[in-house]
Amino acid sequence: MNFDKIFSLYGSSPPSSWEYKDTSRGEDDFRRTVLAQWEHQKLAIKIACNDFTSPHRVQVWQKAVTAYRAMGYYCPKIIINKNGNAAETVEYEDRQCVVYAEELSRLQTADQLGATGMLQNGRTIYHDSALRFLCEVGSARLDFADFPSGLCILERFCPSDPCDEIMECALEFKEIIEGQFPQYRERFQRIWSGFLANRSALEQIYGQLPVSVFQADLNATNILLDDEMRFAGVLDFNLCGRDTVLNVLFRELWINFDEDIPDKRENNMYYIEENSEKSLESFLHNLQLAGDFYAFTQPERRAAPLLYWYLRPFWWRPLHALKRDQDCPEKVGKILDWIEHEQARDIDFERMMEGTFETPETEKQVHKQ
Repeated sequence: MNFDKIFSLYGSSPPSSWEYKDTSRGEDDFRRTVLAQWEHQKLAIKIACNDFTSPHRVQVWQKAVTAYRAMGYYCPKIIINKNGNAAETVEYEDRQCVVYAEELSRLQTADQLGATGMLQNGRTIYHDSALRFLCEVGSARLDFADFPSGLCILERFCPSDPCDEIMECALEFKEIIEGQFPQYRERFQRIWSGFLANRSALEQIYGQLPVSVFQADLNATNILLDDEMRFAGVLDFNLCGRDTVLNVLFRELWINFDEDIPDKRENNMYYIEENSEKSLESFLHNLQLAGDFYAFTQPERRAAPLLYWYLRPFWWRPLHALKRDQDCPEKVGKILDWIEHEQARDIDFERMMEGTFETPETEKQVHKQ
């Protein structure tokens, strides 16, 4: 396999050593990574052919890296090649591929350090600092991305997507119910009508919400920790883009800041009310903590219930539970019970996002004191 043309973008001679990895995720998401070492630099060279990697997007990712570093967070630099560009388009394995390079991280990820298992009071040791990072990025109101992040709603992340991820999951859920469970069709139609009405209401105000440029994939494989296991920064900007602060916070709080949810891998919250309430309690606690680092605007407080009702009922977790348990109509009925309950869930976001609302968890802490 000849990488000479690619190596020549970053060095006057071939690297002294290199390692090749196939990091593709299907035929339509072609990716290769080459870890190359020269005398004075070590690079992770990325070779990609998909519809969310382009020279323009890599330029925006580079700006995000620069902005985060200016805020005091470490991110491996995207290296300018010998042509003076952040990325080049080259022919590789009969494809037109985008090539760019990052310096090898001087820090390890939480996953590499096994920090996902290091909990304090049920939460990872870097929990609060990572959440603060999100809030600081949101407060910065970065404005240099003209494309959405991978967490986007009400628009497509890349041209091949039929819709946003939430709607995609909802449509697949709908197809399964209507195709396999005639006994639930009428009931589901009511649920679906409510979902579409809520989406329409959300669309009316969503454009008023503050935005910034987010890395949009905050998890243990991308979170960097220092020698004392403190949050230090992030890597992997493949999903980076423009997004509303509120959407990114809601999405991350549900999925990456819920370490203490019982049996979350089994999705038992749909069948065990206590687990469902614990999930909500964790979310509200995290949202309240975010309010210590981020000043929610009035439009954000107004949009919060609509966003909750859009995200919560049909994101991938309910869909995965449905796929897993579709041979049990009784469990399918319980999932629908849960969705209907969440669609009508009344949360005083207005008061909570002003910092005057006490979650059940904080109430317990006050009583203990």
